Amino acid sequence: MMLSKKIKTAIENNKEIQKLFYPDKTLDNWSNFTRTHFNSIAFVVNKKITRAVINNPDLVAHYYVIGKLKIEKDILNLHCGSVSGFIQNLSKRSEYQVYNWVSGKTLQSYWNNGDAKMVKVHALLIFLQVPLNEWDDWIKEIKRPEVNEEMSQVFPFKTFDHQHSSFAIIKKYYVGNYYLYYQKTDGSDTIIKTPFILKEHESGQIFIQSISEGHRYNGKVMGLRDGCLYINCQNIDFEEMEQYVFNIGLETNPEVLFGVSTTVSVKDRLSVALKNVLVKQKNNKAGFEKESEVEISINKIYDSVSEESTVVHFLKNSLHNIIKTHSCCSLSELKNA
Repeated sequence: MMLSKKIKTAIENNKEIQKLFYPDKTLDNWSNFTRTHFNSIAFVVNKKITRAVINNPDLVAHYYVIGKLKIEKDILNLHCGSVSGFIQNLSKRSEYQVYNWVSGKTLQSYWNNGDAKMVKVHALLIFLQVPLNEWDDWIKEIKRPEVNEEMSQVFPFKTFDHQHSSFAIIKKYYVGNYYLYYQKTDGSDTIIKTPFILKEHESGQIFIQSISEGHRYNGKVMGLRDGCLYINCQNIDFEEMEQYVFNIGLETNPEVLFGVSTTVSVKDRLSVALKNVLVKQKNNKAGFEKESEVEISINKIYDSVSEESTVVHFLKNSLHNIIKTHSCCSLSELKNA
């Protein structure tokens, strides 16, 4: 995704940043700025973000402004011991020892149509002092890049003709509201049931909205190939990607879809693959996108047959709901495993 014009304009018009280049009136087009210009901008941006973080450590603790893996690495490297120790480290730094929340190189890429990670967008919103309850409105403004020729070579999804392309088929038969069911990554006897929405954007692309284990995901359909629906999702609460593949074949009246998602386990941060069941809802009830996930015991006893009881029974009696991976090791360790 690319930064919206709203965010770019707010940063360009920021008084603290404008002071850097005053009174040079030739510096109007930021896409022509050099790395030196953006390094100066980043210094101002990072100083203000650091002040905000010191005043509100939850911005770090809840991974709004920094990814979980990044903060864990920094706590280890800086010998801080904890998030509170990391905050103390920030508060003891001199005026010129600014923590690098957003680099000049990253900012330069944004003003040249580069992709922006959500955690960096959050950092810029903190710099702009946008209240937390308004973030969603600013994030909705973010432009998502069109699938260009280069992307079509990376994902050469099968198409038929302009009218009957894979996206036209998906829009016709698969857009709608679903419940997504899967077993929790921690291996407990708990099934997650959560809304999973496929909807067409005004740009013509199909976007996904979901919540998984308390985290919000936004994504888009990458296409249809050999009877499989490919979806990429971004966790907008911390740095994590999730990829889905659903088997749909030539079905034109989808009711239950089966697939797999690859993600990272919450507890030990290792990659896992999860068996997914998607159940399409016949009615697009109001407020569906605001529903929260539900945790269901795999041993729950139901009084009558329902969608939920049927899927829970299926997952309870299904093999390999979770495929876990190991961390790195040597070849000899693998041999003796």
